[in-house]
Amino acid sequence: LEFVTGGWVQPDEANTQRYAIEIQLQEGHDWLRQTFGDHVIPKFAWSIDPFGYSPTMADILKDYGFQGMLIQRVHYAVKKELAQRKHLEFNWRQTYDDTGDHDIFTHVMPFYSYDVPHTCGPDPSVCCQFDFARINNGYGGCPWHKPAERITHSNVARRSKLILDQWQKKASLYRSNVVLVPLGDDFRYRTNNEAEEQYNNFQMIFDYLNANVKGVQVQFGTLSDYFNAVRGTFQPPLLKGSFFTYADRDQDYWSGYFTSRVFDKALDRKLEQVLFAASAMGATPEEMREHRRSLSLFQHHDGVTGTAKDIVVEDYARYMHNAIENVQKWMVDKLKTNLNTSSLQPCWKASAPRSLGYFDCKLSQPAIVFNPLPIQQSCGDMIVPSHSAIQATLPCENAGPLKSDTTASSIIKFDPITGMMIEPFKEEWMVWKVRKGGAYLFFPGDQVKYLDHRKEKVTIQQNGFIVSTSKWERTIIQKKVPNEFGTGSATVLDFIFKTKLEIDNEEWFVRFNAPISNKGVFHTDLNGANFDTHHFRSDLPIQSQVFPMPTLASIEDSNQRLTVLSEHAQGTASLKDGTIDVWLDRRLLRDDERGLGQGVRDNVLTKTRFRLLLETENYDSDPSTEFEITQLCKAMWDELNHPLEIFGGIGNPTSLMGGLIETTEKMLHLDNNEKNKGSSEGNTNAVPFVFMVHDRVDYFKVAIESLRNSDFPKKLPLIISHDGHVPEMMEYVKSLKSEFNVIQIFHPHACYDHPHEFPADAPELNEGYEGDIYHNKRSPWATCAKHHWIWMTKTVFDMDFDIEDSVESIFFIEEDYVVSPTIYSTIMQGLSLAVNDSKYFGIIFDRTNSGTDKAKVPHVRAGEQDWHEMYFKTGPFAIGRKTWQKVINARDVFCERDEYNWDWTLVYLMSQEVKEDLRLPYLVLVPSVIQVTHIGTEGMHGSKIGNSWSIPKPFHGTDVIHSVSLSPTTFKANGGFHHPKDIEHCKSILAPKWQLFA
Repeated sequence: LEFVTGGWVQPDEANTQRYAIEIQLQEGHDWLRQTFGDHVIPKFAWSIDPFGYSPTMADILKDYGFQGMLIQRVHYAVKKELAQRKHLEFNWRQTYDDTGDHDIFTHVMPFYSYDVPHTCGPDPSVCCQFDFARINNGYGGCPWHKPAERITHSNVARRSKLILDQWQKKASLYRSNVVLVPLGDDFRYRTNNEAEEQYNNFQMIFDYLNANVKGVQVQFGTLSDYFNAVRGTFQPPLLKGSFFTYADRDQDYWSGYFTSRVFDKALDRKLEQVLFAASAMGATPEEMREHRRSLSLFQHHDGVTGTAKDIVVEDYARYMHNAIENVQKWMVDKLKTNLNTSSLQPCWKASAPRSLGYFDCKLSQPAIVFNPLPIQQSCGDMIVPSHSAIQATLPCENAGPLKSDTTASSIIKFDPITGMMIEPFKEEWMVWKVRKGGAYLFFPGDQVKYLDHRKEKVTIQQNGFIVSTSKWERTIIQKKVPNEFGTGSATVLDFIFKTKLEIDNEEWFVRFNAPISNKGVFHTDLNGANFDTHHFRSDLPIQSQVFPMPTLASIEDSNQRLTVLSEHAQGTASLKDGTIDVWLDRRLLRDDERGLGQGVRDNVLTKTRFRLLLETENYDSDPSTEFEITQLCKAMWDELNHPLEIFGGIGNPTSLMGGLIETTEKMLHLDNNEKNKGSSEGNTNAVPFVFMVHDRVDYFKVAIESLRNSDFPKKLPLIISHDGHVPEMMEYVKSLKSEFNVIQIFHPHACYDHPHEFPADAPELNEGYEGDIYHNKRSPWATCAKHHWIWMTKTVFDMDFDIEDSVESIFFIEEDYVVSPTIYSTIMQGLSLAVNDSKYFGIIFDRTNSGTDKAKVPHVRAGEQDWHEMYFKTGPFAIGRKTWQKVINARDVFCERDEYNWDWTLVYLMSQEVKEDLRLPYLVLVPSVIQVTHIGTEGMHGSKIGNSWSIPKPFHGTDVIHSVSLSPTTFKANGGFHHPKDIEHCKSILAPKWQLFA
């Protein structure tokens, strides 16, 4: 017996987000681990029923240690092509992966289905005869009028040779000499008798063939037995891309389920939102277990797909609705505790599982809003910092243009008759009137404009920003483009649709049309994690060119890019140049004969929110490169998928467009680490910045200018640690005090102030001194910087900061570095990922180690926004008090290391040469986008500012890509720090306070 994949369900791969796919896999593995132990966690995946496949799933499986995977529902023509080339087994490669490090070996089943008639070989009429559960017309018998026949001594030779012929024909489609023959189907092995029939009959066949046919060895086995047997027997070909859109025969494309039961697809994302927010507040997976499993259940390939019977759809909705309410209750209780308030309720409500949510907070009363993201969000004119709750008064956003945008009236225009937008792009409400199709399949019929078709009265408000009919409403909200992404380079508009489809055999969609010559090239996302590029083909039917849109669709040329972001999944297409069609709902009278046995007619009032970006800069339109979204698009995606969670008092239902405006500047930070109650290590709400400076004022001015343009909160301590009273530096720092919360500290043993005294140039110390390991005499060039760093770090961690928030982690940087616009939010997110995991030293911000390790950096795909594991070597870093205490504990080893570089001394403490109880963790987390840049020339500490540097780009990553092959850096000591006086001084500084007076 062997478990395969081990997820909570066998998930759909078209409509799901990576976040939810991973949760269902985690929940399944946790259950297996708790029930049976770690040894049963699968290493091979089995996915035979999802309707098409995404490389995201392959990526996830590789991340979770899987070694191989099996898939089945691939377009019949693609299967044929793969079979002809003997490419049915391949290494599936991610588009971002240039090295193959993330390849996973993949097996495609070659025939129509996964049942017994379609798994032993190419002839189902033969294979069906060997489904021994069909003897005596079991399971309806064989439809080819050739019944299953029990194996006996008299027929075993004939029957064995018959099925061997099928196995050999199947084997001819693959490159190895091993063939896999699954033996099962849906709802099988429910009785001992059925299992015994299959086993006994096949065992007789195996015994005969193994004894009588040379070169044949047949046995029962598990999926891992097969993969282990085939592994290494040939060099697999490489394949990139997805397997969408799936067709099982003729022109029957499974593109309808991308939109079926769209209300429930939206409910799924609402549950994802609150789970994400609760996790950001500190909820553990154990606390959210029941609700995570409600989400996991709906990821099933007949759940989020919308292909279940009405009663099952209701059951799914009930699970999700209850989970949403319970997660909201957890957040309310958390906020009440942290904010010391007794009355609080979530503003989002729904009266029943399949009824549209509404906003239920009074506009005249204060509310609490929580930002679950590691980047700031805006609420009207108010900034909501990352992972923070603030008090405000409703409402926030409203229909219409930005109040601050005086050019909106010239940029945004509407048709005065229909109210449809006509500038900066066109909007059309469209209908497919179809004659067939069902929950799974889409077949186009007649395409008409909704307003021409229905002849309904159109109500236009706010000059077109709000348009409504009796069954279809639309509201537009202009969104502000954050300054860090430039001004005038993009227009961002939210389209909020409410639809209630009550007419059978209609499919409603909205078409956006821009003057873009995309030449049939169309991009969609894969599970909110990767991208797929499609090319329109006039020789294929329309239904084949509808694709899943979990969150994004985009077209572009060299002048502009139009991107549609969505808060839930649906289908999308680009059937004409310059257009993007996005489905809103579909209602089908009949079944499409794919197993559901009914139409789709349980439509309810549904809300869909799109965010459209029209960008003219900062994107790559080269068709030879992989599609990547811009940093602005990533930020807009984050906000749309993880919006502010709003809590207030109960009032009458108000507009769904409600939000917040500022009434107080008081910020209410949350303890984001419930797991660490009683320990302040998890609180990363205040991280002071420490600049170690000497005399390079020009450098420092550039550094401060980058800090000024970043998200660093100016109310937090900005500590300047001076290596001496350099007049020009002191004068400049003085000028900063009106802008920043500057704290100046001065190294009491600064070499600048005391050039002829220890620890600077004290010639008498070289008398009788044999030198360092390289026999070099003592030099202040080698000792001064290290002594300053030791004193500075100890002093800063011993400080009592006079601020409201506790300080448990500190960011250290030198005067010759500039920072990115998102440096503070990057630090906050990185610390939330690293500070409570004992395997991490801390976080760093340049994966190239300031250009010294370009050959060993983590592989990063273009546009990637993730955290990577890496070894520590050098550069600015942020660490917590626990890490610093480990340095204090190892002070003797630190101070006795003959190494003038303080950072390489830390690296030595991470090596295997140091005893385990004193050893520092060598791993750090580093963002995929460099967040600090060294601006000097002539090495790390040049005397002139170079010309080749630039301000680092923003970073918004939240996920960690783990490495399994990292080891500590090893190197010889550089010497320069071996004099007994230097060692003694170092130890005295790092001694615990109680030892200073011993």
